[in-house]
Amino acid sequence: MTNIYPYPGPATPNGLYLYSTTEKRWIQLERFWLSENGIHVIYFDNTLCPACRKFDKTWFTFVEQNAEKARDTYFMIALCDWFAGQCGSEPARRLFEIFDVHVSPTIVFLIRKGGELKKSLKHEGVMSMEKLAMTFAVLLSLNV
Repeated sequence: MTNIYPYPGPATPNGLYLYSTTEKRWIQLERFWLSENGIHVIYFDNTLCPACRKFDKTWFTFVEQNAEKARDTYFMIALCDWFAGQCGSEPARRLFEIFDVHVSPTIVFLIRKGGELKKSLKHEGVMSMEKLAMTFAVLLSLNV
């Protein structure tokens, strides 16, 4: 059974979530997943992180405003209690380890083409709406 949430956060299970533009909700993925092609914007969130709770409003607004602007764009959340060390989800824990996330919130921006990573940007700490939008616009221009 697929779990669907309006906004993943402290009240939802640890896990890897993907924003569905058709459902307008976040779908919990049952296994590790990154698409073969496209832009991936991944928010690394910890349920015990006060800065993440402040950033949530910016993040969810940004996703809702930008989710349908580009084809092959995936907005994701990797949610653990406290980084990879306290995580009840193997897919989320794995992403925290792969991207070496030790600061929260962290946003990772990726461009994948032909199954290969072409570009990767990592921002540690809270991002403003303006910086999120600017970084996303740069990725859109590079993903041609």
